[in-house]
Amino acid sequence: MAIDISASAFAPPAPATASFGVGDFLRVLDERRSLIRNITLGVAALTLAVLLYLPTLYSSSAVIMLDQRKNNVADLSSVLSALPTDPSSVQNQIQVLSSRDLAQRVIGKLKLYDDPEFNPALNRNGAPGIRDFVRWLNPASPPPRSASADLERDEIVDTFLNRLDVSALGLSTSITVTFASRDPEKAALIANTLADAYTEDQIDIKVAAARKATQWLTDRMGQLAQQVQAGESAVAQYKAAHDLVESAQGNSLVDQQLVAINAQLIEAQSDLAEKKATYDHVQALLRSGNAADISQVVSSALIVQLRTQEADLIRQEADLSTRYGRNHPKMLAIQTQKRDLESKVTQEAARIAGSIANDLAVAHAHVDSIAASLARVEKHAASDDIARVKLNALEANLASTRAMYESFVTRLRATQDQDDLQNPEARIISRAPIPTAPSSPKRLLFFAASLPAGLMLGLLAALLAERFQAPLPRQGRFFERLAPAQARPFPALLGELPATSDFRAADFVVDNPGARYSQALSFLLDRIARRPGWIVSLTAPGSDAGKSVIALSLARVAASRGLRTVLLDGNFNQPVIARAAGFGTAPDGIAELLGGSLPLSRVLSRDPRSGAFLLSAARPAAVAQQLWTSPKMAELLSYFRRNCDLVIVDGAPAMADMPFLGRLCDQVVLVAQARASQAVLEHALHALHAFGVAQPGLVITR
Repeated sequence: MAIDISASAFAPPAPATASFGVGDFLRVLDERRSLIRNITLGVAALTLAVLLYLPTLYSSSAVIMLDQRKNNVADLSSVLSALPTDPSSVQNQIQVLSSRDLAQRVIGKLKLYDDPEFNPALNRNGAPGIRDFVRWLNPASPPPRSASADLERDEIVDTFLNRLDVSALGLSTSITVTFASRDPEKAALIANTLADAYTEDQIDIKVAAARKATQWLTDRMGQLAQQVQAGESAVAQYKAAHDLVESAQGNSLVDQQLVAINAQLIEAQSDLAEKKATYDHVQALLRSGNAADISQVVSSALIVQLRTQEADLIRQEADLSTRYGRNHPKMLAIQTQKRDLESKVTQEAARIAGSIANDLAVAHAHVDSIAASLARVEKHAASDDIARVKLNALEANLASTRAMYESFVTRLRATQDQDDLQNPEARIISRAPIPTAPSSPKRLLFFAASLPAGLMLGLLAALLAERFQAPLPRQGRFFERLAPAQARPFPALLGELPATSDFRAADFVVDNPGARYSQALSFLLDRIARRPGWIVSLTAPGSDAGKSVIALSLARVAASRGLRTVLLDGNFNQPVIARAAGFGTAPDGIAELLGGSLPLSRVLSRDPRSGAFLLSAARPAAVAQQLWTSPKMAELLSYFRRNCDLVIVDGAPAMADMPFLGRLCDQVVLVAQARASQAVLEHALHALHAFGVAQPGLVITR
């Protein structure tokens, strides 16, 4: 050959785009619509079957409010603190309401162990249930345990708790208790019974706490009573041993004596001081000769009488002195009487002064006696105080024990006999009514939701099938028309394209690379272009079925990807490729090339729309068989295999030149119309296998 069609002879490759647009999505929807429809219907049917299997449940709710109001008759908060109502405490009460212990209490009260709805063992009758089947399917599930009362009770409690829903009601302290059952009356009964059991459980907890506190107080009070008795005995024995005597008021007699003697001593000392002052004054007056000025003398009745008499004598003396003179006997007698009276006054004053001295001596003696008594009592008080130090400790211990004992007695009286006064700190504000409509399952809602869900799954399956190039569903219907008894294998379906004989479709591929038809051709190119230098021949079972349009379109798609592509019009009897590409009737063609009259560069044309090389016959050849069997044909194809990426041969119908093309090409693709008759298809496949094409490809046009 005298022409080089290496990489430099081709147009620069354009970057391949594998975008998936809206047109491709619509194509997948159309081609895989049966798969999408079947999956959607399957999901809907499965959902409907599950919904019909699921039991109808009725739900009823009771509302419980945590109440902090207290009983004013007896304050029980000291025994058990009040229930807080903060959010965490409300959650704690929700856990109590959904606890297994409270559930067992309700189950036992309503005898739900004998209810087939909650006891699966009553429904099995020895046959494996759905739970057993699920456990068998799941290898991670624990092995089944042997049937026992504990296992059966646990399953009943689990079933009960699965039907129970406890939740807080907004931001309030109210809690909603909802239970679902197949029987509406049973649902309301269980919800109300659970709420009642919760309030009763609160009372039981308080009563148990009060009884426990009462028992502890009683035991402790008995111990304290013994301690008080022992303390009183120790105090009494100590007082008797140390001769410690107290008055009725509890004061020490020694202390009282000290107080009394001190008071007497002070009084005696005051009296002594007064008498000593009087005595000193009297002695001073006596020494000065003024004894008559002594107050005691002045106040003496005798002295008063003597002074009266003296006053009378003085009056008489005054009267006589004016009449008789100083030496008159009467005057002398009066003066003698006056001297006698003075002597008597002096004697009386001396007697009174002696009496005052005696009183002073007596007062001294009295003070000394009291002081001696006080000294004796103080000595006794000192020893008594030493003894009272331990006595005070004993009495303090006794007082502390007695105060504790009295406190426990008071506390015991407050907690005894209070069981009937216990009130729960939560009350039912709304009892569960009997529901009139089922709550689950929402069959209409779930069935309606299954339709878009099934549609989405169908779309996903269709996209995955398109991604992994799964056979189209219509392929089966096409192959159903082939005889099943044939020993040869069915051809592999490479693609499905619209049936058209209009060559403008090849221009459409160049102008609209993202269109559905262009994407289908790109997909077909991926299936047939297996390696560089690959030679593919397209043939048809009698009718053209758009084979030549597909060949030109494939060549242009391959060239647009940058592949060095040659399109050989192998239908030498009726060449159409050159005219369809816009070249008209060429004066020279493949016959001249193979005859040796023209080089390859003269007969090889470049497609103006894509850059692919076109090789066609200039005119219909009468002896096409000689062209295919020419050694130059094999040499030409070998040259193309070495220097090109893809060679597409638009061959003649399957019964014409296939004996030669089957040996010269790497792959033969049969383009058949979907409406072709069974006889035509059978004849074409039989001819291909007879010509040595073991596994032809298949492209269906519709």
